Amino acid sequence: MCLTKEQIEFYRQNGFLALPDYFRTAEIEVLMAQLPAVFAEDSPRRILEKSGAVRTVFASHVTNEAFRRFSQLARLVAPARQLLESDVYIHQFKINAKVALEGDQWEWHQDFLYWHKEDGMPAPRVLSIALFLQEVNDFNGPMLLIPGSHKEGMIDVSPHEKYSSAMVDASGQDTHGPIWMPTLTADLKYKIDKQTLAKLVCKNNICAATGRAGFVLFFDGNMFHASANNLSPFDRVSVCVAYNSVENPLHELSNPRPTFLASRDFSPLETVPDEALLEMRGGSHE
Repeated sequence: MCLTKEQIEFYRQNGFLALPDYFRTAEIEVLMAQLPAVFAEDSPRRILEKSGAVRTVFASHVTNEAFRRFSQLARLVAPARQLLESDVYIHQFKINAKVALEGDQWEWHQDFLYWHKEDGMPAPRVLSIALFLQEVNDFNGPMLLIPGSHKEGMIDVSPHEKYSSAMVDASGQDTHGPIWMPTLTADLKYKIDKQTLAKLVCKNNICAATGRAGFVLFFDGNMFHASANNLSPFDRVSVCVAYNSVENPLHELSNPRPTFLASRDFSPLETVPDEALLEMRGGSHE
């Protein structure tokens, strides 16, 4: 599937595009069936909330066949190629859990700021596509967007002062965990100040991405977005793939983040047919 001229124009103007019912119930069921095993896997790719609930799992597309197929579906890759005007590769893949009553906030941020500062991504020729596996409403921590904020470009932010120097405990261990951990937790490393945020909102307002299970959201790497705690009794799981232009490879770094956070395989992504998930019904395909 390719985007229409009108859809492309909406994306260019607003920095995002929501498409309802983009995935069928049967496809969502295939992906949902994978989650217990994915969330139970104890690995550095799994990030936990302060409560111990799963917050995010990264790079499941390299360990799980269903999510590999999902990430390569033609209906995702073809629009990404259209919008970025080139072949693409997967820079980052993640599953955000937003567990009922335990899913913590994501502070206001631009993804590209992190990918530029932490991973050496040269330019914002990158976008994300999120599939929401469950209904998203006003109460379970919907993703908030500032339409048109991508046009401001990357707004540079210095690391929060608490992360500007190492903090060690009595055993000499950094209390922040791995050096890359503050880029993933509820207390983010780069925080936009209130005045800058107010100017953006006064100019562009805020909208919430809500809808039935199966809707997808395309959004620009410089789109300011956030989400509040999930205070409802209902989970809000989403799968998000960041596609980067193959013409925008990461710079070499002396101490890069792990490849499960920032892939350094810049090979053009091959697609699989749009029926690939439905073919998995009734089989394990491990």
